[in-house]
Amino acid sequence: MDQVGVFNSGIADQKRAQPATLMWISADAGAEFLEAYQYCIAHAPQVAIRSSVADGLHRPASEVQAIVVTQSQRPELSGGLVSELRNAYPDAKIICLMGSCCEGMYAKVLDPVFSKSERIYCHHWRQVLPVWLQCCGAVVTSADTICRSVAVVSATPAIGAALMDLAESAGAMTIWCRDACRWQMRRIDTVWWDDSVADAASAEQWSQRIKQFSTAGWSPVHAWIANAPRHSQVQAANEGGVALTLSKPYRIDPLLSLLGGGRAGKTVPAISLRVA
Repeated sequence: MDQVGVFNSGIADQKRAQPATLMWISADAGAEFLEAYQYCIAHAPQVAIRSSVADGLHRPASEVQAIVVTQSQRPELSGGLVSELRNAYPDAKIICLMGSCCEGMYAKVLDPVFSKSERIYCHHWRQVLPVWLQCCGAVVTSADTICRSVAVVSATPAIGAALMDLAESAGAMTIWCRDACRWQMRRIDTVWWDDSVADAASAEQWSQRIKQFSTAGWSPVHAWIANAPRHSQVQAANEGGVALTLSKPYRIDPLLSLLGGGRAGKTVPAISLRVA
């Protein structure tokens, strides 16, 4: 190989060695996007923060492989600017993270700015971003514990059947209950609350619910599955002791991560959705 070839090869190797960048585009300083933003900051190899799509074009970043654009208000983003952004970063995947004020805006199938798969409501971020961020080299590790028992709390066994099937597919012993008071359950590893029983509540109310499953020296991990919970409701659940809140329709991989990855030799597709 001649000197020019060695030089070009060295440049290519150096380029491949550079970490990928996530571009976070947001003009919102509110709490609705804060947790998603903090997650991206903690897991992406590099983050370029821009205040608008125009700012992302005027101040380019290198090695951009993922772009998150937040939208908190109903006026649509400029399709022309978003197209320019795509052209400027042709290798980057893009997601529009929408706030609660945008709900109901994009029921139509065709969207001139973002495709249906690129629009994610903010209350879904936990179900999408951990896997999606892998496109820019983010490494997400799951808990190393193995769950042996799951309590599914729902109004009827039929409502909780999908959750019970999921837990059993991961090798966990599963029981159903309508409430915690009626059953004296001991040493339950995790509790999955369906909103058919556990509606939105204050942090104090969640704390009381959780205490019903706790015994001396043993506190299970709790997850809440609800229909489009608001940010304040998710925050109250977290403050009350809930480790994971999912919005219906929910992805199964966050729940499986509570079970330590499931039964050896048996895998479940991470992209699967389950509507309760």
